[in-house]
Amino acid sequence: MIINHYRQNLRTAVGSSAAPYGYTLATWTTGAVLTNARGIPDTLAALAFMTGAVLGFAFVGALAFGGLTRHYDQERGRALLWGSFHFFSVGLAIGVAALVAHYVGNSIVWLLAAFLSTATYLLAVGAESTVAYLWDHRKET
Repeated sequence: MIINHYRQNLRTAVGSSAAPYGYTLATWTTGAVLTNARGIPDTLAALAFMTGAVLGFAFVGALAFGGLTRHYDQERGRALLWGSFHFFSVGLAIGVAALVAHYVGNSIVWLLAAFLSTATYLLAVGAESTVAYLWDHRKET
């Protein structure tokens, strides 16, 4: 009885942590890649990084919702656990950050890398979730 209650609480914790977990990995590793390539950011670079991440999030949000004035109602449904690992979405975000850090030579690198990393992560996590959904429902079609 206690183990079932614990497992249910554990499922809730893992399920509700999936999106923040993946985005944290993508954002942190993007900053680490840039710091390795460009050194410790100064205040303006950190602000550019934050601005790029916000703009990337807003861009993908506008694509998903058809604009920025829509309300978001989180729908809780079933999801396959492996669809929440974010392996490919975080890996792609890191790859984009590494490419930008390598090929962009001026101070816009912080804004651009954060924008592209955020947008890449969100677009790829949507694809990962869709693949997991299709895999889970393959027998129904």
